[in-house]
Amino acid sequence: MNNDGQTSALKVPALGKGVAIMEAIAREPGLGFTGIQERLGMPKSSTHHLISTMCELGLIKRRSLGGYSLGLKLFELAGIANENNDLQREALPLLHDFAQRVQLTCHLGVLEQSEAVYLARVEGARDIVVKSHVGQRFPVNCSALGKSLIAWLAPERLDIVIANLTFEKRMPKTAMNATDFRAQLTDVRKRGWALDDEEQAPNCRCIAAPIRDRDGVVVAAISAVGTLEQVEDRRFEILAAQVIVAASAISESVYSTAAQATAPPKLRVAKSRRKVR
Repeated sequence: MNNDGQTSALKVPALGKGVAIMEAIAREPGLGFTGIQERLGMPKSSTHHLISTMCELGLIKRRSLGGYSLGLKLFELAGIANENNDLQREALPLLHDFAQRVQLTCHLGVLEQSEAVYLARVEGARDIVVKSHVGQRFPVNCSALGKSLIAWLAPERLDIVIANLTFEKRMPKTAMNATDFRAQLTDVRKRGWALDDEEQAPNCRCIAAPIRDRDGVVVAAISAVGTLEQVEDRRFEILAAQVIVAASAISESVYSTAAQATAPPKLRVAKSRRKVR
């Protein structure tokens, strides 16, 4: 992989290359000097200087078995960032309660450029664990959480996000072009919630709803994910109503707004909630 085109456009290219090194090591712990240099297409001399400096700063470290891994300084900074993240801190208790109530793995995520990023992950059913982690990035076009994050974007911003997507056939149901994907987003806006029906992984279904700030702008989203057995067809409407209510509760807690703009008619939500009981 060659990141020169991306890093050279930055005002401080060396900083961009340093970040690229950390991202490469994060993806492949134990990656050595040659592997880093070849993947990033950087000169050996500058690669050596950057790696040495980053080791001195504690951003990366040498492993006893060879190669490099991320350094403790990053964990320290990540911890500080988490403590200062109002959304993550205030949403986490509500997300825990919601995950226990629906007995599914639940996520909180935000949009960064054209990708979705997990800010929090909470397990519900201990017997079935969904593979995901905080900080994980993934395409918005094959995930319920990603669809919820971009469905209500301003048209010009949505055009930019879609233009940057690579439509890969991950699963048979994955949208393979912008036209089909835009049709899915239209459905999301009509319903108020998004669905991933085996679009990203086999035997996996996910339902998500947006979190809005006090101006009604979508700033994040939450999702509930499980197997086909856990999220069967007849549970869609019930679970969707629960996700919307949970997302609204987080919006209210963090931004002092009930986020009713995304909710389906109140009668429908109330009816679904009675079924759960």
